[in-house]
Parts: sequence; structure tokens; C-alpha cells
Amino acid sequence: MPITVKRSYLNWKPVKHVVFKSDSLAEKIHTTGFSIFDGLSSEQLMKLKDLFNNEHSFDVKEGGMFYSMYSRDKEYRKRVHETIAEILKPTLEAHFKDYKNVVNAFVVKLPGEKSEFYVHQDTTAIDEFRFSPLSLWIPLHEITPKNGALAVIEKTHWFFSPYRGVSFGFPFKKINNTIKKYLKPVYMKAGEVMCFDNRIIHNSMANTSDQLRIAVICGIFPKEASFQTCYRASEENSPIEMYAHDDNYMMDYPHFFYNCTDRPHFGEKGKIENHLFPEMNAEEFEELCSLNGIDIVNELDGAEATTTNCQLIAEPNGVNRFEEADAEVAALLKSNAPKSKGFFSFLKRSS
Repeated sequence: MPITVKRSYLNWKPVKHVVFKSDSLAEKIHTTGFSIFDGLSSEQLMKLKDLFNNEHSFDVKEGGMFYSMYSRDKEYRKRVHETIAEILKPTLEAHFKDYKNVVNAFVVKLPGEKSEFYVHQDTTAIDEFRFSPLSLWIPLHEITPKNGALAVIEKTHWFFSPYRGVSFGFPFKKINNTIKKYLKPVYMKAGEVMCFDNRIIHNSMANTSDQLRIAVICGIFPKEASFQTCYRASEENSPIEMYAHDDNYMMDYPHFFYNCTDRPHFGEKGKIENHLFPEMNAEEFEELCSLNGIDIVNELDGAEATTTNCQLIAEPNGVNRFEEADAEVAALLKSNAPKSKGFFSFLKRSS
């Protein structure tokens, strides 16, 4: 069934993914936004668990989320990326063609009350007028209602904009209480692969178990696509600025956590877009869901609807190392002053 939308923003609509060997899988992702398939062998799972155990040591009592790509230790980041790539290669080769594997990372949800991750879409990373973004999410153990499942809303990659960045909020930021009614948790077996379009609305539930929830995230680009990110200044009516980056962007860029809402320090500034995608109200979102057969789920009724209940952890030892260049950020985080920079600013703007 074709997707019905209510707006025509810059005449944009999602482009069908070109990296799949299976046409039926490509069509499913294009239409619904995600699919799950059997992926990893027991040997691959064991290698990933060994890699994780050799590289990490956490002691964060209140919980939180850790992404290996946030670390300032670029050697660690590169080592994790390359080792995961080697382990996943048979799986990627089985499903994809003419692709490049641009990032691999661990995503860890530590048990505790500050482990829920907010409702969001992933940021723009390619020219979405020509290509569509794709990620794989692979849990290293069974995902249950207690340990932090991903929850998704199918087809929502059609509803919004090709421009998303950590420096500006989502067009649905004021209707999160409506959004969360439609979020459907996805429970998975260890080694299964969730293949999803980064633009579908999703979040991850709190980890209320007593164990780490460990997953691997894997980013797939068409071979000819290159990195592109978006930035928007905080002043009213500021345009969206596009920046082009080298293929090593995910390994070399230091600001995925620290000072992440600043204007990019790397990359070549390109196109500027003055026409902004307007905010969406609850009535329009619910009408879109009704038109496209997206049902209310209400499985996350008690979940946090804002961004305040997640503690982001940047370093693999659980310590966020604010260097001298980040003295202002460190001072803000350690005081009661407004948190005007870094990932905490992003959380505030997105709520």
C-alpha cells in the first residue's frame, strides 16, 4: 500500500535503498522502514562479546547509555569499528551489494533509572535527495521487556524532512506524549538483525534488569554516497547549513559527544536551506497514522516522554574526559548553570 503524506517539503520523498541484494527486503524497508532477519552465527556472537569485554569497564550505578563512537579516544574508536567490521563481513556480504560500511559501534544500556533514550530520528548523514540511510542494530543477547528494547513507529520515515541535526530540534518535539502511544517495542533474539531506515521514529526503553544490554550498530552507505551533515544556529530563522565530509568522518571527528551542537569544526560548507520544515501538531500526526494504518500500541504508556531521563556516557571506562579545550563545558556540567553546549544541550532542545 502506498504511503500517504500531508506535506510536500521541497518535493522530497524517501528514495528506495539500492544496497540490498533482495528486492523484497529493499521494498519492505522502503515502505515500512524496518525488518528483522537472522544474522549472526554463534561464533560471530562470541567474538563480539569477547571484543566488548576486552575493551570496556563500567561502574555507573544510576544507569545510562554508552556509544563507542562518542569517545575522544580515536584509536579505541577505530579499533572497535574495524574489528566489528571484520566479524560482521560475512553477514554484510550475504545481504548487501555496492555498499560501504561507514561505522560500527557498541551501543550499551547500563541498568538503572537513567537508561531510557528519548524519542528521535537519527541525524542526516548523506544526501537524502539521492540516497536513503540504513542501519543495522544487532543485540548480543535476548531483548526482553526489561532490558531496553528498541521501540519503533513504522512508515514514519516518510513523514518529515531530509534535514536532521543535533543542533536543532525535531518537528515532533512538542508532541512526544502523542508519539509514544504509537511506539512498538521490538523483542529480539541474540544475533538477530534489525535493519532499519534511520528516519523512522524510535526510542529505546529503560533497562530495568540487572545486566548490561549490549548491541552493535552498523551503518551502511551506498558505495557512491558521501557523508553530509546538517547544522542550524540557535538564532530564530537561522537557515540549515550542509557540510560535506571525508569517508573517515566517523573515525576522526571528535565532537559526537563533546561540543556536538557547535558549528562543525571539520568539513566543507555547502548548500544553505532557508525553508524550514514546520513543527507538526498531534492532530496531523494522528491523521497520518490513521491514513497509513499505524495503530496505537500504548505499550510505553509509562515511559518518559521527554529527554531528561537519560545519562549519556562518552568513554569506555564510564568517565567523560573533559579536556582543557572543554573547560567551559566541564564547568557547566559540574555547576547548576544552564547547559548550553554539548549533548546535554541537544537533549534540552529536543525535549
